[in-house]
Amino acid sequence: MRKTIMMLFIILVSGQFIQAQGASVHLHRRVADTDMEEVLKREVKYWSKFAQSEIDKGNMYFWGVFTRIGGTDLENEPNVLIVNGFTDIDNEINWGGIQEMFPDVKMEDIDTRELSTTTDVVILRDLNNHIQVPDATGEDFNFVRIKYHNVKDLRWHIDFEVNKVKPFFKADMDAHKSKRKGWGNAVILEPRSEKFPYRAYSYNLFSTLSDAVNPRHEEGTSWPDGFFDEYQKNVAGPDDSRLYRVIKVVSK
Repeated sequence: MRKTIMMLFIILVSGQFIQAQGASVHLHRRVADTDMEEVLKREVKYWSKFAQSEIDKGNMYFWGVFTRIGGTDLENEPNVLIVNGFTDIDNEINWGGIQEMFPDVKMEDIDTRELSTTTDVVILRDLNNHIQVPDATGEDFNFVRIKYHNVKDLRWHIDFEVNKVKPFFKADMDAHKSKRKGWGNAVILEPRSEKFPYRAYSYNLFSTLSDAVNPRHEEGTSWPDGFFDEYQKNVAGPDDSRLYRVIKVVSK
């Protein structure tokens, strides 16, 4: 399944989109409550170590597993998110190589294909706009709210986030006036359909659940008057916002 998804990734995203830029894949999965503990154990014990080895080789720059908090259709919605960040889309990852790392463990006890269902695959081009609080540690990043943005003009949206939103958040973070501990964004490459109309992506990192639910700091800087006026004109529809608990992350 992992190799198939990677091959699909290569076919869908040609060099005209990536051109040596980093790209990431969001794998949304549905895991039964009875299998959740086992799936997360395997992801942390085996797949995070494999991802780290690929990061060390320069093939990947990020890997993470997250569990969803809340939702409207809990019996059917995906509740696990796995993010793979690739440095070069043309270098296929040998996912089966994990067996060499754990020769005494059967592949059926490493893989999670039989314990989960991949419901959605979202492919993104990363923009290297990550910011975070000064001297941040892993303890600062326990929850993440991701947003898929439905916008009319993608270029305008990205310019607004880079030139307006990013500096605003960074100033607040640098002054320790924000509950946000980190922020970043990306462009969505696939899918492109009426069922998935989103064209941009952003994330906000938090240390506590209460901060993630209510991100505005009482002493935070107020938004300038009219800050979002032009932004609202560019909105084509509601965002898809999802909140997750960070289970395990490895990065470059």
